[in-house]
Formats: sequence, structure tokens, C-alpha cells
Amino acid sequence: MDIRQLITMLCVLLLLSGCIPNEYKFENYTDEDTSEAEELLKGDDRIKGVAALFHDDHLLVGIRVKTFSRFNKRKIAAEMEKKLKKEYPDLSVFVSADSKILTETNKLILKNDERGLKKKIHHLITLAEEET
Repeated sequence: MDIRQLITMLCVLLLLSGCIPNEYKFENYTDEDTSEAEELLKGDDRIKGVAALFHDDHLLVGIRVKTFSRFNKRKIAAEMEKKLKKEYPDLSVFVSADSKILTETNKLILKNDERGLKKKIHHLITLAEEET
């Protein structure tokens, strides 16, 4: 095996193993305790990434499921939504396994700007509901 083949093989291995690491982001603009949501979402072995945003009377959660669970991602999202609604009955809970919702929720968390957040949350929820 020459050096070019070795380098090519190493590049392919790096690309294949370069999967997105497990990321769990929680942002809270309320006085709710987020530990229940964190425990519930991190404890589910089908989920490998979460972006959760608590704001006013809303809980917006985007989840990324593991590869072999992707065929059941809507079912998983519905289960998590039901469990979170039980834990947080005072909040309007929305959980989605759509990657667009996860990405946009992550952007809202990273901006760390509370202005106009409620409007953006409503916009994301309506977009997600239109797709289904």
C-alpha cells in the first residue's frame, strides 16, 4: 500500500467517523426548573441531540434521533411531547424531530437575545405544523 492509498483511506475513515457529537442545549428564560426536562431527554437512548428553549409559557424542543431510530422519529417526538406536557402542565410544549426546528432552536439559544423571541417561537411552531 503506498502513501496515497493510506492517506485516502484515513480521510474516508475521518469522514465516516466525523458524525455530529451528542449535544444537549437548554436555555431557560422562565423560573421553571429544567432538570426534569434535561433528565427525561438525556435519559432516552434513542435521542442524541436536543435544543430546548423555555420562554414565557412555551417550551420549544428540537431533537435529533439516533440513526436506527430515524424511522420512528415522529413517534419519539410525540412520546417526548406527551411526557414533557405531563411534567410542565403550565407550559405550551412543542417537540419536533425535524432537523430544521432543531437548527433554528439552536440559533435562538446561541443568539441569547430575548427580544422578539416569542414571535420567533410561534413562527417556528407554525412552520413545523404546516409541514406535517
